[in-house]
Amino acid sequence: MKTLQHPQSLVVITAILTFALASSTIPPLQKILDCYKGCNCSQFKYVEIDMLCNGLNLTRKPLPTPPLRSTSLNTSIYLENGTIPELSNNTLLVYSRYQIVYLSLKNNTIVHTDKNAFSSLMHLQTLDLSENFIAEDDLKKSFYGMAKTPIKELNISSMNLTNVSDDFFRHLQNVPNFRLIFRNNTNEFPLNALQAIRQMTSLDFGGNRLKRIDLRNASFTHLQSLDFDNNRFYEFPNFCSSNTFSNLKHLSVQWNGMRYLDRNYYSCLKNLTNFHLNGNLFPELKSNQFSMLPNIFKITLSYVACAMHTVERAVFNNSALKQIFFRKNRIWFREAEVNMQIFEGCSSLELLDLNDNVFHVTTESEYTTLFGDLTTLKTLVMGGNGMRFIPHVITSKLTKITSLALYRNSISDLKPNTFENMTSLNKLFLGNNEISTINEQSLPKSLKKLEIYGNPFSCTCAMVWLVDWMHKEPKTFGISKTGKYQFWYNCSSPMNLKGVHLLDLKMSKTSCLMGHDVKIVTLTFSILLIVFLVTGTWMYRYRWHIRYFIYMVRYSQRQEVDTGEYEYDVFVAYCAGDRHWVIRNMLPVLEGSENLKLCVHDRDFEVGKLIVDNIVDAIEASRKIVIVLSNSFAESDWCQFELNLIQRHVLENGQRLLLVVMLEEIDTRHVTKAMRAMLQTTTYLMWGEEDYARKAFFNRLRMLLRSPTRDAGNRRLSV
Repeated sequence: MKTLQHPQSLVVITAILTFALASSTIPPLQKILDCYKGCNCSQFKYVEIDMLCNGLNLTRKPLPTPPLRSTSLNTSIYLENGTIPELSNNTLLVYSRYQIVYLSLKNNTIVHTDKNAFSSLMHLQTLDLSENFIAEDDLKKSFYGMAKTPIKELNISSMNLTNVSDDFFRHLQNVPNFRLIFRNNTNEFPLNALQAIRQMTSLDFGGNRLKRIDLRNASFTHLQSLDFDNNRFYEFPNFCSSNTFSNLKHLSVQWNGMRYLDRNYYSCLKNLTNFHLNGNLFPELKSNQFSMLPNIFKITLSYVACAMHTVERAVFNNSALKQIFFRKNRIWFREAEVNMQIFEGCSSLELLDLNDNVFHVTTESEYTTLFGDLTTLKTLVMGGNGMRFIPHVITSKLTKITSLALYRNSISDLKPNTFENMTSLNKLFLGNNEISTINEQSLPKSLKKLEIYGNPFSCTCAMVWLVDWMHKEPKTFGISKTGKYQFWYNCSSPMNLKGVHLLDLKMSKTSCLMGHDVKIVTLTFSILLIVFLVTGTWMYRYRWHIRYFIYMVRYSQRQEVDTGEYEYDVFVAYCAGDRHWVIRNMLPVLEGSENLKLCVHDRDFEVGKLIVDNIVDAIEASRKIVIVLSNSFAESDWCQFELNLIQRHVLENGQRLLLVVMLEEIDTRHVTKAMRAMLQTTTYLMWGEEDYARKAFFNRLRMLLRSPTRDAGNRRLSV
């Protein structure tokens, strides 16, 4: 769309559009249309129609048809979660007169399709057949009819396709720019079958439980996007064992739990622009890990679940790199194993996301080493990092930043003229810090977005200028007409204004100048300062006693008022080798005589769901967590990963949730850092083989697991 060169033209067009809207001659962006009973039909943007039909039983009925205007407009049909037993050559003929570009038949219990079932859809571009039960031979034959359409994308996920023959896709071999979604089907990679789709440009092969893959004979010369998310790779696949991925631009290998990242396995991907590695368990990152990718634009390497312990210098060294997402890794940016020059060589970096790492002990000089060379940065995100101040290197050297996010930290002071060098800054996010007072010279008035809600504001005359600004430009502060975020801007002091919304304050510059005796205020604040210093000194001297007292009071209160509702009373984390002990000793007592509801993975985990998702859901749905600790548990990588997830949950929700059972003395060579920290901070019960020891063990276990709010309903005892 060309930009108008004459402002007079813009005025005329605006007037015409205003008149047209007033006279209702222009239809809305979404218009509800008359539709088949049980369906919803809408028209979007004047040229597109959607028909949504959910849960229809069409066993002996013709398929529902869209409005007549669909004959000339692009139409998307969603026939999902119903019953359509078969697709004969005539079933879809009812749609031949319409301009159907998108058809979803997801989860309709389809078991049979004819050869020409789809050949009548002469406008079809996207087809979703996922979650049906079509026999592989029938599905293969139906590709013949699909090839007669202008199809570009096919989704055949979750169809239990486990025996894909080499000629499975032969009818689709000449379809240009083809995109295939083949998720949650098999634990093998049907290399020969997939290579038959000669012009395939995109392949999504996630969730197929692959443990390894041999790409030495691969030939995907047209492939531009490849997704291997949610498989079970232990190490990164070797894409350089053959020279057939030369056009690959987008590669996603997320949530595989990989332990090894060998740069030689992807160094040949010279056209790669987007590289996604989230949710893996890489213990270390080497220097120049990505330097051999000349066209790389974006790297996401987040959610490492506390597995990463070594980060070398210049890991991301690449002058082409524009965006790095290195968030939610809980990496301590000061430890000896973490080199502060990790971003050395990123001379073109524009976006850096470091959310939820650990910076609360990082010094000014270390920040300078970390960020000093990133002068091209435009967006910096550092929320939830425990930062206690805004590093000087950011405000003095990173002057091209337009968006700075420092929310959920411990920043308490904004000095005057802090951002005076950041002339391009137009978005600043400082919500949920510890800022009480903001000087008028602390913030640039050129900001288009300023979110500072959730801070403990001191509502004194020093804040009058800020309240006036909020009244004049509420959208700048994220406050909408509906009151969004308005109630998050509250006074914390003085006491007579505590809880009052900033927008409700009745203060003005005149009243502030005339209504206070300067001497009295000065004297009052001096006395308060002395009291504060004396109290602070006393509290610092006895800080550990105070912390212990507060912890015991809070623990006692939590034990009494824990009224949350949970699906399970206890989630039991154990290794496979201790399964017999859990079933024989723990379940009969806790689910039998104690009537507690336990979650054990052999019985209660959802079949078909990823193990990680099962663990997280079970932890969040349980009132207590019991870890059955043994040498087998300590030696298991999966158990260590499960322990990391539990410790993160405990840190966020309270130590009272966790109870440790020691089945045996743990060999010191098996004790990890995480396990040592847990044993030092958590009381544990020791199992004994003598009768009196077992009785004492279960008496203490019952006491620690009892809850006045537990459900006394039906309990399962068998596994």
